[in-house]
Amino acid sequence: MRRAPLLMAIIGLLLSVAFIGCGGYVKKDELEKQLSDQKMDLEQRVQLAQDASATANDKADKALSATSGISKMKDEILMTVDGKLDAAMVAAKGDSEKMTAEMKRLAEEAAGNAVAEVKVVMMEEDDKVKQMAKEAADKAMNAAMEADKRAEEAARQAELAKTLPKITDPDIFAVYFDPGKTAIKSEGVAELEKAAMMIKENPSALVKIQGHADNTPVVYSKYRNNWLLSQARAEAVRAYLVDNLGISADTFKESVGFGEYKPAASNDKNSKWENRRVEVLIRK
Repeated sequence: MRRAPLLMAIIGLLLSVAFIGCGGYVKKDELEKQLSDQKMDLEQRVQLAQDASATANDKADKALSATSGISKMKDEILMTVDGKLDAAMVAAKGDSEKMTAEMKRLAEEAAGNAVAEVKVVMMEEDDKVKQMAKEAADKAMNAAMEADKRAEEAARQAELAKTLPKITDPDIFAVYFDPGKTAIKSEGVAELEKAAMMIKENPSALVKIQGHADNTPVVYSKYRNNWLLSQARAEAVRAYLVDNLGISADTFKESVGFGEYKPAASNDKNSKWENRRVEVLIRK
């Protein structure tokens, strides 16, 4: 740092001026007191400049988070102050009052420059914060608008759904058969009577008949495979509903066999009977 040599030079200059101005006849005590007072005054003013610079550096560090840049600004301020002090001492040529005033002016100028630099930095940082806040607000607004659009679309779809026919699971009436057979047993007749009653109560209902078989190969049957066997079972149920229970032949949307390819249970010994079936599906 250049302050200690600079301060010593100023004191030496003041001492010379004092001796020259007084013709060498100033008392030692008075001269020492004057020099001590001026020294304290100069030290206080330099300290003010240092405090102002330090305060400015602290605020700039927080605003910019860039200590290297602030250190550079600090050095530039100190170099400017030192340079102007040197020039002031040359210009003063022994005029202690003028030099003192110049010291005060320079200290105030240094502090003012530091504060101005900090204000500029803080304003720039404030602009960045405002921009970030604006961008965040824009994003929030866009998200809210998108949410409103989705809510409106969901409400529109809900209203549209009210106008559409409701799709419900069909009622299923199952008729079971002996292996390789298509004859309807007594318990199957009872089930078909229930189905016929529901069809008559719901004339607009969608009715399908689907025949099935287990996976046992056809051997003792007039049907060559389980596909034909399941189809024959479906036709037997359809015929019974039309011929015996008074259901119109036009009621049925389909009457089809699926062979062993849509089992209702596993095809083991105890459960394969569940796969030898015809299902009457009624969707109201």
